[in-house]
Amino acid sequence: MATHIEGLIELKRALGFPYQTGERHLCAFDAMCADNNPGEAALTRQMAMGWARARPGEHVNSQTRRITPIRQLAKHMARVGAEAYVIPAGVPGRRVRYTPHIFSRAELRALFDAADQVRESSHSGPRHLVIPVVFRMLYCLGLRPGEARRLLVADVDLARGSVFIRESKGHSDRIVFMSQDLLDFCRSYDQQITALQPVRAAFFPNRFGRPYNPSTIGCWFHQLVEAAGPGAVNARPGSPPRPYDLRHAHVAEVINRQVKAGRDPLALVPHLSAQLGHANLADTLYYFHLVPGFYTDLRDLANSPVEARIPEADNGVR
Repeated sequence: MATHIEGLIELKRALGFPYQTGERHLCAFDAMCADNNPGEAALTRQMAMGWARARPGEHVNSQTRRITPIRQLAKHMARVGAEAYVIPAGVPGRRVRYTPHIFSRAELRALFDAADQVRESSHSGPRHLVIPVVFRMLYCLGLRPGEARRLLVADVDLARGSVFIRESKGHSDRIVFMSQDLLDFCRSYDQQITALQPVRAAFFPNRFGRPYNPSTIGCWFHQLVEAAGPGAVNARPGSPPRPYDLRHAHVAEVINRQVKAGRDPLALVPHLSAQLGHANLADTLYYFHLVPGFYTDLRDLANSPVEARIPEADNGVR
């Protein structure tokens, strides 16, 4: 099915989608089919449902993301007249609603202290330099984990303190600016990493100078939570903290500061929307529903006229 897979990837990118995760799942599906169904030109029900089957310990949301590109492939094949079984829309079931974890200052301190304690290892490359910086960048700038992971050296201007985010969600670029303390931290990091890798493309390079794999930041994050010690990060049942939650914590902190200063928090919406790379203001307004449950300063908003001006929002990842 290589021709059809390549055709779908080419089509997605021609439409402006990076489609990197989709490509990764399609390649894994292709490898599975090559092992189990060599020589099969059609996308059969056995192949499709074999891929769709839940894996041990797999979250239903992860399963859904893994199935979607294969469903898209089948539809693409059917459009060009090839035989393909489309995984039914009801598989694997409804996605689980996730409540973001908003970190307290004590939890953030414990997390960053654990990051600063990561030691150099002969087999782990420069991760002891990368980890303290990449997680601070997620929190201080409100970046998505993938945005930080894919940063190139050319994207980070350490003279101006600007960070260029290219081809992110919504297929748009944006520029965000670092605070002085984060900028100083990044300058120190850059000096150290350059001494190890004088020529590199990635701002956060693996041992080969390239960006880390998509799963790496998540693995590091869970190691830091564990290293912080029992009770240092208090996860709520069913909603374990994730690297993405540092983005949520950033926005909650910004909103909270606005309220503490006696300013209208809704005045932040256009600025936050641009900074976060949201395609529409409704995605940004979602945070005004989220924050009051975690920050006491904003609880009064929940029953105020401000709440009536905020539209209902779903809980999709933003």
